[in-house]
This record gives sequence, C-alpha cells and structure tokens, in this order.
Amino acid sequence: MKRIIVMACASAAAAGAATLPLGAEQSQPAATTDPATPSLADIMTGIQLRHLKLAYSGRVKNWPLAGYELDLIQQSLDTAARLYPVFKGVPVAELIKQDSAQPIADLRRAIDAKSSDGSVTAFVRLTEACNGCHQAAGVGFIVIRTPAASPFSNQLFSPVEAR
Repeated sequence: MKRIIVMACASAAAAGAATLPLGAEQSQPAATTDPATPSLADIMTGIQLRHLKLAYSGRVKNWPLAGYELDLIQQSLDTAARLYPVFKGVPVAELIKQDSAQPIADLRRAIDAKSSDGSVTAFVRLTEACNGCHQAAGVGFIVIRTPAASPFSNQLFSPVEAR
C-alpha cells in the first residue's frame, strides 16, 4: 500500500513538473538534479493506477469520476511527452501522440455521452494503444489489461449524491 501511495504522489508531482518544448532531443529531463522530477517509469505507473480507476468508474457509470480520471491520464501523458520527448532513443512524445490521441478522444466522447457500450469499446482501444506503445518502445513485456480486481477498497466507485 505504501508503494501505491508513493507512486500516486510521483504521478501528482509529474503534473506540476517543469516542461521542455515538445520534440526536444533529450534523453533525460531538464531537471535531472531536481528530486521532484518524476522518472518516466513513475509517470507511467501513475497512469496505470488511473487506468484502473477509469475502468471501475466506467463499469458503475460514474461519469464524473471517469472523466476526471481520463483528464489525469491525459495530463500525465502530456507530462511524459514534455519531460521525455526522446528517452533512450525511443521517440516517447511521438508514440504517445500517435497511439493515444484517438482512443482518448473516443473515450472522452463516450464518457460525455454517458455511453456504457462506447466507453467499454474506447477503453479497450486505449488499453491496446498502451500495449502498442510499449511494443514500439521495446518494453513489450509491460502488458496492460482491463483490470479484474481493484486494490482501492478505500474508494467508492459507484456514483453518490453530493452531500
């Protein structure tokens, strides 16, 4: 559990981290000496947690939570692309753009339309995009899937009335 909290904090730090111009030829972030700059692995782990929460919120039709998690996934992908446009020779920014833009847009439309069927289809395509990017980046051993169980027993995913 402590590791999950650390990863969530790293993901939050990613959202506020310093940025580089998209396309900068750099294999490390600008602020490598800044301990607040998250690693690419930490950003991606944060996205994986959001992916899980997005799946559960969509299952129970909690559209505000689903939209919130999708927004955070997009922010984290944007941060990864800015901080690590090219990482170890892999064009991270370009891969993110080409693989995730359309599935995210489709998922956004499905969430806005409160379409269960559309959100499931778009979520599967987003998951496939994650795996396609991992393959292209040479880390195909990292395989993402639709979650089967949630480690977040402390979060209610079903929609509730505002209190």
